[in-house]
Amino acid sequence: MLGPVRARLGGVELDLGAPQQRTVLAMLLLREGAVATLGELIEGLWGPEPPRSAIASIRTYMSRLRSVLDDAGAGMDTRVDSVRGGYVLHTLHHAVDVSRFQRHTARGAEAARRGDWLTTVAEHGAALKLWHGQPLVGALGPYVEGQRLRLQQLAAAARVDLFRAMVGLGRYGEALPELAAMAAAHPLREDLQGLLMTALYGSGRVAEALQQYQQTRRALIDDLGIEPGVQLREVHQRILAGDLTLAAAVSGPPAPAGRTDRRLLAPHRVRTNVRLSRRRSLA
Repeated sequence: MLGPVRARLGGVELDLGAPQQRTVLAMLLLREGAVATLGELIEGLWGPEPPRSAIASIRTYMSRLRSVLDDAGAGMDTRVDSVRGGYVLHTLHHAVDVSRFQRHTARGAEAARRGDWLTTVAEHGAALKLWHGQPLVGALGPYVEGQRLRLQQLAAAARVDLFRAMVGLGRYGEALPELAAMAAAHPLREDLQGLLMTALYGSGRVAEALQQYQQTRRALIDDLGIEPGVQLREVHQRILAGDLTLAAAVSGPPAPAGRTDRRLLAPHRVRTNVRLSRRRSLA
């Protein structure tokens, strides 16, 4: 689901039918074994004004999904069950990319909080490698839109943690191309600008690091009417002072929230970091 909604069994792709039917399958999978009531499925697919045929349509989609799974020989490991008031899809969690992604990002975020950069790189790199463009392509409805945004937010946080870890490990050259692109796309993200300044400084590009600070300062003043925050000013001062311990300080706890550029969730940033996660050095 981290891309088009698709299903394979034994290497053979299953015919999931119309977008509405794919959406119902995605809604069940995203619940990871929890029951989805009939009302939740209807509202998630059509919103507050469903068609009169909504109940019959949901039952038809479920019947067709059962037939697809049965015809493919899915067996008891992957099946749709009717329960009182709704439906549940049983499957192995490791078979669902979203489930694997969420486990990797949770472990990566915990490692980042501990300052365990090697584990951060490994876990977030594995998570981002699962992405194949926008999530939940081919599904529709308000529930899917909310889940798409949630997954994008998780991926965005993972990408920032990944850059922090690479800077903390002194892997400036590896991080710089994608980090520079991400920082350029989000000029008001002070945490990203600080990481980029540190990576430039660590690579011996001191003048560019100082220039980046001035560009960021102008953007903050012009767009928000504020000066850079304490952490970014400190990075600037430490670069001016030639502080060789800067990387450890910048890659520590993340900056406080509040100045997030919401364009961080733009689709092309996902592709940027999938390329980064595919590098052998992140394995």
